[in-house]
Amino acid sequence: MPTNGGDSMYKIVEEHSGLLQNHEERLLKLEDQSLKLENTILTENRETRSTMKEQTEKMFKLVENAMGYQTNISTQEHELKKQEHELRMLKWNTISTVFLKVSGGLLALLTSGGAIYYIIEQFFAGGQ
Repeated sequence: MPTNGGDSMYKIVEEHSGLLQNHEERLLKLEDQSLKLENTILTENRETRSTMKEQTEKMFKLVENAMGYQTNISTQEHELKKQEHELRMLKWNTISTVFLKVSGGLLALLTSGGAIYYIIEQFFAGGQ
């Protein structure tokens, strides 16, 4: 038969046993919540990495397109300057050709003697 001292010891052990079971349940809940939190973090991490990868690829494509656009503009500007230069050269070539033909014709007329003869004749004819 348990004595009065044994009864109190039995009660203390029962109380401690209840407390230990309570703590064990709380620990199990904490472990379960910790596992859920870990899974949530891993899932979010995967999604974040996936989103970051997609955004990086989009940005790379934008930069690549912008670089291609800049290259196209540069090429077009170069072609435009080349065409402007060719037009300027054609204009000056035409002007010089016309000038040479006109001056050559005048020179030929003057050196042939016909124009000089005409001028001299007019000069002397005007004096009579």
